[in-house]
Amino acid sequence: MPDQPLSAPCGLDCAACDIFQAAQNPDVATQLAESWRSWEPNAQPEWFRCQGCHGERSLRWCEDCHIAGCCEEKGIVDCSGCTNFPCQQYLDWVGPYPHHQAAFERLKQQSGR
Repeated sequence: MPDQPLSAPCGLDCAACDIFQAAQNPDVATQLAESWRSWEPNAQPEWFRCQGCHGERSLRWCEDCHIAGCCEEKGIVDCSGCTNFPCQQYLDWVGPYPHHQAAFERLKQQSGR
């Protein structure tokens, strides 16, 4: 994933993401799969292949991410570049999740809103 931003269109920090790190390091992938097995018994290290949201869709954690797709359609790197930021669809994604809220704060700072 050289020369691509390590920030997802939604504002998540790919470099801090367990799934992204697992795709880069087999030991991390094994550990992550083991930890997931408490709620996903079939979790396998091979599941973690994410190369970030700015690369090939098949190598994203969520190939059909509506946020990434929207940014691609609009020709923008992330939601902070959108005139409708934050839209309701984005706010629904943020929800009560602390890492999504941190992503939102990151993009608000970028957008100046």
